[in-house]
Amino acid sequence: MTNLKNISAVFVCSILCSLAALKVSAEQICQTEKIQPTAPASRFESLGNGVVQDTQTGLQWAVCVEGLSGDQCEQGEAVKLNWAKALLHIADVNKRGFAGHKDWRLANIRELNTLVELQCASPSINSEVFPATPAGHVWTSSPYHFYTHYSWFVDFANGSYTYDERIQPKLVRLVRSAN
Repeated sequence: MTNLKNISAVFVCSILCSLAALKVSAEQICQTEKIQPTAPASRFESLGNGVVQDTQTGLQWAVCVEGLSGDQCEQGEAVKLNWAKALLHIADVNKRGFAGHKDWRLANIRELNTLVELQCASPSINSEVFPATPAGHVWTSSPYHFYTHYSWFVDFANGSYTYDERIQPKLVRLVRSAN
């Protein structure tokens, strides 16, 4: 009976240790000594109300992905929408207005790719500027030209980009042009 208790204790310990390791691996990993920054915090200016402006591109970005809010994007739950619902969601945001503007949109692939921080992974974004960003897929407005039911997205787990069927749910981040 003692052997069974020991085996059970070892089993429970190994599960808990595995879960703890998963939590550690879920944190952002950055290689600041080896890789030059591609989206440094100095490039972004806080405009308040959950918006930052990229001084290099002139674009204004929502600090939080849709569904999250708060100073550190700590409130709520990130929503994943298929491409059509993402467009409808942004239309609803524009009816209400966000941060005093009603011209938010999905970024195109080139615009969204400017947020990728190649020094980091899980997520590959500047977490000082864009806190609590999930290491997930974010839709763009760019259609994939070979398959009309596909669009491009950026994978913020590793900074890559590719395309997928528009029926797949993905994260949404608002952008607008600063006129």
